[in-house]
Amino acid sequence: MTAVAPMGDRVRAAMSPPAAGRPRKRRWSRFGLVAVAPFALFLVVFGIYPMVQLVTMSISNVTILHGGFRYQPAGLGNFARIFTDPDTAPVVGVTIVFIACAVVLTVVLGTFLAVMLDRAPFMRRVARRMLIWPTVIAPVVVSVIWMLLLSPAIGLVNKVLAALGLPQQGWLGEPAGALIAIIVVDVWHWAPLVFLLVYTALQSLDPEVLEAARVDGAGEGRVIRQVVLPMIRPAIVTAAVIRLVMCVKAFDEMYLLTHGGPGNATNLISLDIRTIFFDRLEFGYGAAIGVAIIIVFVLLGGIFAAVRRFATGREAAHA
Repeated sequence: MTAVAPMGDRVRAAMSPPAAGRPRKRRWSRFGLVAVAPFALFLVVFGIYPMVQLVTMSISNVTILHGGFRYQPAGLGNFARIFTDPDTAPVVGVTIVFIACAVVLTVVLGTFLAVMLDRAPFMRRVARRMLIWPTVIAPVVVSVIWMLLLSPAIGLVNKVLAALGLPQQGWLGEPAGALIAIIVVDVWHWAPLVFLLVYTALQSLDPEVLEAARVDGAGEGRVIRQVVLPMIRPAIVTAAVIRLVMCVKAFDEMYLLTHGGPGNATNLISLDIRTIFFDRLEFGYGAAIGVAIIIVFVLLGGIFAAVRRFATGREAAHA
């Protein structure tokens, strides 16, 4: 007969972890540190260090001296200059107009296309392939395409206007035409991205909810307004935020198409910072503008998060 261990011994043996478990946990812990180390190093080198350099430059007068940079303390002088520079108001005004028009148009157009194609199954496959390709084209190629389309002499746009009996335009050579042109180019390039985000959200909707609304007598338009759009609102808001960030950073197409001209008609903040840094070599002032933009984004992000929490709380209270 085999001896049976007392109950207390069996309980203690079951509760005590195996001897090999702790070294295994330590090995996994070391593995996690090793796995995270490259990302942490990347973040420090390409994230934190450039940010520290940007802030340092923003409070300094920076000059090039013997192949290096010379920093002289400037306090908040560069930030104060933002409010006294006569170029600030026109640049900010053009940027606000561009952002407002581009964000609204891309979100509205992308959402409209997604909702309409979701209700036209026979067109989905072809339409999705046609709508995706503008998004994957390099900005340089997009700029060349639209330079040709908007050319006063050989451009397709002016040929269509002439065929319709309308006056031809020098799109990229006139202030109003140039601003309209860069907005159209941006919408053409990125509305498909909004389409993909919203269309993906539409595929996750419960068909039974939509069918219940139709059984209750709601027409298709009412179903879209009162059922579909509220249910995909998070995707629409996400698309709008992504587009807002992209428009603030917009540079490639605008620089290649207009260089910020004619005059300051399309001189966005991103283009103005490039001019200040690399043409005028005013590194401290350019860095101050960059820091100011980051501060504005942080404040807007905080406001957006607070409003979203408030709206979510109200919806939960009414539920």
